[in-house]
Amino acid sequence: MIEIKEEFKNLIPALSAEEYAQLEANILNEGIREPIITWNGYIIDGHNRYDIATRFDLEYKTTSKHFATEQSVKEWMILNQFGRRNLSNYQRSVLALQLEEVFKEKAKDNLSKGGKGFLISEKVNTNKEISNVANVGKDTIAKVKKIQEKAPEEVKQKLATGEVSINAAYQEIKKEEKKEQKEKQIELIKQQAKQFKNSDIKIFNKDFRQLKIQDSSIDLILTDPPYPAEYLHLWKDLFVQAKRILKPNKFLVAYSGQMYLDKIFK
Repeated sequence: MIEIKEEFKNLIPALSAEEYAQLEANILNEGIREPIITWNGYIIDGHNRYDIATRFDLEYKTTSKHFATEQSVKEWMILNQFGRRNLSNYQRSVLALQLEEVFKEKAKDNLSKGGKGFLISEKVNTNKEISNVANVGKDTIAKVKKIQEKAPEEVKQKLATGEVSINAAYQEIKKEEKKEQKEKQIELIKQQAKQFKNSDIKIFNKDFRQLKIQDSSIDLILTDPPYPAEYLHLWKDLFVQAKRILKPNKFLVAYSGQMYLDKIFK
């Protein structure tokens, strides 16, 4: 008895309406020439042929294959598709990414054997293996992986039909991620502002060079030094002070006229 395992059926990209109609027409004209392949009673190749045969009560043949694990079945199913269908870079990448766990297991197995004294001829590089299977670059695989994680189904459908390119979909995701990151930063600033108290403010009316401020304790210095030439020497004092009291990667923002910028930068 033949059974359908949805996990196996959904592993392979569905035929387009045109491809399915062409397959149906061929089968009605010529019969089902290729056998339906099974593993432990489950179809692993021929879901569409079986569907057409069932609807039109057509005869078909079956043949079975032996695999030790479901992972091995999936690997065979995916590799089998690459040799039989004209798939786009996106579709090939999506299929190959489903072998990620297979390659990770191989890498883990090789690592384990290496630790037990076995001679391992070659390490398994998961990303390289996936890109080799899909016949695309590792950069493309990384982009498609991000797309599969973040893109809505509507975009994935357009990628499958070629309406949208991999790069265009990826750039849209990166744009959204930047927007989300900016919104998070704004929200963090708002939360920090709510926690701010007037007691956190200290006002000093004296020469800044005389202030006793702890090293690496300040987030921002915002200042508007006097512009005339006689005060240029204060810029060096400001830089020395800022270097000492600013926290790592924090900011000194200072206004200046344009006339003496070259001297200030020196």
